[in-house]
Amino acid sequence: MIDSRKKTAKIVVLCFRLILAVVFLAAAFGKLVDIERYSVNAVYFFVILPVSLARPFGLALPFVELLCGLGLLFGVLTRLSALGIGLLSLSFFIAKAIVFSHGRSVNCGCFGAFGDTLASVTIFLDLPVMLLAVVVMWASSDVRHWKAVGNLLPKRWRERLRFIW
Repeated sequence: MIDSRKKTAKIVVLCFRLILAVVFLAAAFGKLVDIERYSVNAVYFFVILPVSLARPFGLALPFVELLCGLGLLFGVLTRLSALGIGLLSLSFFIAKAIVFSHGRSVNCGCFGAFGDTLASVTIFLDLPVMLLAVVVMWASSDVRHWKAVGNLLPKRWRERLRFIW
């Protein structure tokens, strides 16, 4: 009975890892096609961050999404990657809620060149994404790293990084 539960947990967490990886890799690549247009301008259009912070945030965002997506895809630093995705999703949710509270409608720029999406639609994705990220982040290491390329790294590295691994 315990073995079947453990196997089920491994499959569920692997599916969550892959779903999050695909979503965030698509978002990153969609923005990296033209980072100024699809990331920096999208951050400016929200009119939440000061101009001095909007540009650096817009430039860094696709790279953070890319690193988090790759971490979950390959099973390397999965806890840190899931935390990053959870925090990004929380910040996206808050930004969209602020925009709505001001009665504005904006294109969120979530997937960049892959298509225009309104923030009013994608806000419904943020909470489920946060939930998936929390499940991955709090899963035990053997469950989180099942079928992971990260298992090929030296055990000593994994042990030193166990809190973020």
